[in-house]
Amino acid sequence: MVEGIDPVRAADLRLSQLLGEDPLMAQVVPGMVPGDAPAAASAAPMQFTGSPFEDILGKAIESLNGVSRSEVYANQLIESYLQGQAELQDVMAAQAKMSVMMTLAVTSVNTAVNTFKEITQMQI
Repeated sequence: MVEGIDPVRAADLRLSQLLGEDPLMAQVVPGMVPGDAPAAASAAPMQFTGSPFEDILGKAIESLNGVSRSEVYANQLIESYLQGQAELQDVMAAQAKMSVMMTLAVTSVNTAVNTFKEITQMQI
C-alpha cells in the first residue's frame, strides 16, 4: 500500500460525492442566502445503527434528498445567472452534475426494484 493514501477514506469521499454530498456544492452564489446552499459532506464515515435494511433504506432516502438539493441548487444558479449574478460555466457545471446524479439515482432505483422482483420470484 502506498503511504499517505487511505483507501477507506478515499472510498468514503467517492461515496459521499455519488450520494450528492459534494463539498463543492456548499459554495454560495452571489445574492443567495448562505442557508440556501446545499449541505456539504461531513468528514465522518457512515454510521450504521439499526437493522441493515433500515440503514440502507435511510441512506437511499438521504441520497434522493441530495439529488433534490442538487436540482434546487442548479435552479437557483439559473435564476442568479438570469439576474447577472452567476457565471455561465457555474450554471452549466451544476446542470451537468444534477443530470448525472439524476441518471444515477434513476438507474439505482430501477436496479433495486428489478433485484427485489427477482428475489421475490425465486423458488425456494
